[in-house]
Amino acid sequence: MKKMLLITDKNPMSGMFQLAKDIEGDIHSLRFNNPLYRIFPFLDKFNFDGYDEVITFLYPLHIFGKEAKKQGLRWVCYDNGTPPATETYFPNFWRRQYMKIFNRLNAQSMQGADEYWDVTEREQKPRWIKKSNDYEELKSYKPYALYLGRKTDYKNFDWLQKTMKELNIHLQFSNKQHSDEFIHALLSNAKMLVTASLWEGYGRPIMEACALNIPVVCYNVGAHEVNMKKYNNKGICVPLDINNMKKSEEDFKNAVIKKGDNHFK
Repeated sequence: MKKMLLITDKNPMSGMFQLAKDIEGDIHSLRFNNPLYRIFPFLDKFNFDGYDEVITFLYPLHIFGKEAKKQGLRWVCYDNGTPPATETYFPNFWRRQYMKIFNRLNAQSMQGADEYWDVTEREQKPRWIKKSNDYEELKSYKPYALYLGRKTDYKNFDWLQKTMKELNIHLQFSNKQHSDEFIHALLSNAKMLVTASLWEGYGRPIMEACALNIPVVCYNVGAHEVNMKKYNNKGICVPLDINNMKKSEEDFKNAVIKKGDNHFK
C-alpha cells in the first residue's frame, strides 16, 4: 500500500516531522508555513494519483484527507491534539483568538476519517540508541543543559531560559539549521535535557534523551512520564498543576537543582 503523509512543514525541530519519517511513505508539506496560511490554505493542491492511503497531521491537512477519501483513498487522521486556547498557554490575546479558531477547525476537519491514531498511544522510535562521538569541539563546551524544540508560547521557553540563567546553568539549544548529526552530538554531550513545556502531543525530545540515557527534567505532560519509565530515566518528571503555576515552577526549579548538583558546580 503506497502512503502519502501530509504535514504542515518539514522543520527538523518538529516532532511531527520526525514522526512522519518513522512511517513508510512519501512526505508532503504545505507550501507556506505561517499562521494565516495554515487557516486559509488556498494555494495548495495535492495530487493523489498512485497512492492508496493518505495520513494527515493536523488542520488544514485534514481538508486534503477528506478530498483524498472522496477520490477513493483510505484516510488516516493522526490526532496530535492541540493546546487549550487559554491565557496560561498563550499570553498574547491575538494568539489566543487564533488558537480558538484553529482548534475549532482542527476538531471539525477530523470528522469522517477511516481511522484515527492517537499520538500518545502509538509507539515512536528514537533516532539514536548510541551516543555520538562526532563534533569533538562540543566536548570543550562549558557543561550545559540542552533544550530541544521550538519556542512557541506553550513551550514556556522564555521562563526556562530565565530560570536556568538564575541558577547559573548554561542552556544550550538547537535550531532548525542544525543537522540530525549535530543534534545527536549536542544531546550526547549534554549533562541533562530540560523542557518546561506546559503541553505536548507526545514530547519526542524526551524520548530521544531517554534512549541515550541523558537525565531529563520536565513536566508530566504528553508521553513524558511514560517514556521516562520505559527507559528507566534517572531524571525527574515534575507534576504540573496548571492552576498553581507558582508551585509548579518552584518544583521544576528544585528538580533542576537536584539533578544538576553534580554537573554544574
